[in-house]
Amino acid sequence: MKRNFIGMLLVLTVFAASAQLPKTLKQVKKAVYTVQTLDAEGNVLHTGNGFFVAPGGDLITSYALFPNCSRAVVTDSKGKAYDITKVLGANETYDIVRLQTASIKKLASIAVDTTSAVEHTSLFLPAIGREKKVYDTWVPVLSTEQAAGSYRYYTLHHAGHPALSHRPLLDASGNVVAIVQPSVETDTVLYALDIRYATDLAVKALSVNDRTYRALPIRKALPAEIDQAQVSLFLVAEQDDAQLRAEVIDEFIQSFPDSYEGYLGRAAHHIALKSDSAYVLAEADHALALEHAADKADEVHFQIAKQMFSVAIDTLQSYKDWDYARVLTEIDKARAINPLPIYAQQQGDIYITLKDYTAAYDKYMEVNRSDIGSPDTWLRTAYIIEQRAGEGDVELAIALIDSAIVNSQRNRNSESKIQNSSTYVLERALLKARHGLHRPAVADYNLYEELVGTIGTDRFYYLREQSEAAGRMFQQALDDIDRAIALAPRNPLYLLEKASLNVRVARYAEALPILEVLVAAFPDDMDCNRLLGFCCVQLGDKSRGLPYLEKAVSMGDSNAAALLDRYK
Repeated sequence: MKRNFIGMLLVLTVFAASAQLPKTLKQVKKAVYTVQTLDAEGNVLHTGNGFFVAPGGDLITSYALFPNCSRAVVTDSKGKAYDITKVLGANETYDIVRLQTASIKKLASIAVDTTSAVEHTSLFLPAIGREKKVYDTWVPVLSTEQAAGSYRYYTLHHAGHPALSHRPLLDASGNVVAIVQPSVETDTVLYALDIRYATDLAVKALSVNDRTYRALPIRKALPAEIDQAQVSLFLVAEQDDAQLRAEVIDEFIQSFPDSYEGYLGRAAHHIALKSDSAYVLAEADHALALEHAADKADEVHFQIAKQMFSVAIDTLQSYKDWDYARVLTEIDKARAINPLPIYAQQQGDIYITLKDYTAAYDKYMEVNRSDIGSPDTWLRTAYIIEQRAGEGDVELAIALIDSAIVNSQRNRNSESKIQNSSTYVLERALLKARHGLHRPAVADYNLYEELVGTIGTDRFYYLREQSEAAGRMFQQALDDIDRAIALAPRNPLYLLEKASLNVRVARYAEALPILEVLVAAFPDDMDCNRLLGFCCVQLGDKSRGLPYLEKAVSMGDSNAAALLDRYK
């Protein structure tokens, strides 16, 4: 009896509501379109429902139609198709996508209800095209619940069917309240999602990396907020698709005509084309960027300098006065407005390119004394001085790395101090080794090992062995080359180094078996033949050793020739 009573209530509800069909029903039906996705050859992949909503004229339809397609169209009741051009927002979980299409004359759309239906009311399910009137019906709402925050998810008293998917559900005024979720014929109820969820979907700056959006081949719209759009502009600049870059940049300029970033982005796009005609366009965009710079003129001059630098450094391209001098002038203009240390650093990098290491050093010292000075800028300054290679510059370079070590230990906990300083201790060891200061280099290698603990790389032991051997610390060198071989037993360089080191300290019997293995593996290696021949002679087997020396001589080894003259 209770079940019959509820059924009668539902019938009465539908009967009462049917007396006031939406006045805009004809307009509503015009706003519902057929959506088709196509492959690269133009074959139809999927077909579904979609409808336009006011005031933006956005198309709301099924997300599941789009992955793996090449293009998509909407078709009106007269059979005219329009391209879908842009994704405005998407959600795979609720199978919803909001899209923009090519211009449609006299676009029919449905107004969006700004509230929401409540339980025990009804929503109107319209028939589409030539469907039977059974779908022109009021559907009782059985229940609602919250979904995705403040939106509603509806359960309705109507049998399911695939053809109903993504159809609008209307209130008595003809406003769309919800969108039907996918269903099958065996479903006894329909589910629908609050239309406001669909209309609120929007592309964000990082959507380009979201799996949901990556699966959609149609171009994604720029975010509506300028800060988000600026991030999107930056991300698209990193992509290889020139047409996509141009479309996004043009959209940004249309959406934010007073923002200098769009003009700089378009200038960079032109410069990438590497032609005089493109450089002319870039120059015009530089002027527009400065015109719209407002209080960011220093940043615009700086970015213009970086773009000109990309042309100046390209030996195959040139344009007017876009050389290093012009680049430095643009940065000077930026510094005159706002003397940021990053501008001095950029000038320092240009002077490095010009091999003017004194000027580069001066600029980097400005950076080191500023709030962006860091262990890495001190280290880079050391490299600059090392390249200058003047009297006392090696000592100055070491002192600069000392400053990097000191700076790496500031404002850090004890563990990160050790980790950070160890990097620069190793760099100091390498610098000393490059300039023949081998025993001091070994001291730094030892300090590095003390700071980091267990060393897991064979290269470290090989580098320290090189300085130990050069500093005549032979036992330490033998120990380290053994450590390197233990970590990389098949590296022939380490085996040859061990053999050579043993020869150097007159341990010929220890060197001999290593050299025999090496000569067997590399019979045409000059060094291996010379060392094996020398070892054999030193061990009293001249008849065996001389042929190896002769072979080395035949390969142009002057050291082997001197030995051969001595022992023949």
